Amino acid sequence: MYLRQLKAENFRLLRTLDLQPDQRLNLFLGANAAGKTSLLEAVYTLARGKSFRGGTAAELAGPAGRRWLLFGRVLAGDGARAHHLGLRWADGSSEIRVDGRAATSLSLLQSLPVQILEPGTHRMLQDGPAYRRSFLDWGVFHVEPSFMAVWQRYRRALRQRNQALRTRGGERELAAWEPELANAGEALDRLRRTHLERLAPAVDAQVSALLGEGEWRFELHPGWMRGTPLREALARQRAADRRLGTTQQGPHRAELRLRAGGHAVKHRISRGQQKLLIGALVLAQSEEIGRVTGAHPVLLIDDFGAELAERYQSALLSALRRYPGQLFMTAFERSGALAQELPGRVFHVEQGALREL
Repeated sequence: MYLRQLKAENFRLLRTLDLQPDQRLNLFLGANAAGKTSLLEAVYTLARGKSFRGGTAAELAGPAGRRWLLFGRVLAGDGARAHHLGLRWADGSSEIRVDGRAATSLSLLQSLPVQILEPGTHRMLQDGPAYRRSFLDWGVFHVEPSFMAVWQRYRRALRQRNQALRTRGGERELAAWEPELANAGEALDRLRRTHLERLAPAVDAQVSALLGEGEWRFELHPGWMRGTPLREALARQRAADRRLGTTQQGPHRAELRLRAGGHAVKHRISRGQQKLLIGALVLAQSEEIGRVTGAHPVLLIDDFGAELAERYQSALLSALRRYPGQLFMTAFERSGALAQELPGRVFHVEQGALREL
């Protein structure tokens, strides 16, 4: 699966764009504020219905007024099947269309899986567990058809129990939601663990290729005491949950922990090593999705060489060149590892306009 055509109008710095990217590698060069990241943001927004930078849809509009438009044509690897994706925002109203029909962001996720490695992805290590849960669940969503139904069951039961806690519902009302919450929660935890187990060999291989040193380990804490049935944990926690007005145990509180030599990586490795570790996770997860579904996610790499010594740049570039999916990469110039001859297409970006080199 790859993006064959990308159109944008008044999106960030992209006034008008009509790009037919290479099926494998696309490298965008240019100075700061030239529009390189805007281009990656357009691909990401087309695939997920939101920007990786956060913010509102209104903030994505360029200088031409309160509107923007994105369109993409996505082909299967054999080029035989196509999907047409469209997003439009105008005067506070958004519209999503897939193959000419009204759709939701869920349809975009299914039609064009995209993952990103950019300066902000340091949050996976530096911030709280929500960012890591989101990364994990994105992968499970693509490889496990039952995930969405399980996740929706769990979220529905969690909302109902939290509502009962906030309105001071009785013991019977709280207890009524706990079997569904526990059953869906334990199923969700099993799906997450299965995905991590299947990722482990690929993560080990990628970490070895990119970092070449150190002992790394990934642990998933389920969000409640290990070895205790979730239904029992919820019952034990009712009094404390009543005081706080929220459910404190369950997979919505799960945490994916990354450790180096037995310690949390947050303060143990350099920013460059963090970037490579996250890159190993992104590549391993994307390869697993490709193995299971036959459609490798599109990878977006913003500011390729930032915080990486040249030997680490070479290791990352080699790993990316081995990856069978489509790549979009940005950099200031063709220096360091990027100075070598690369397959694919190279563009210069200036004031939101592209020129192929």
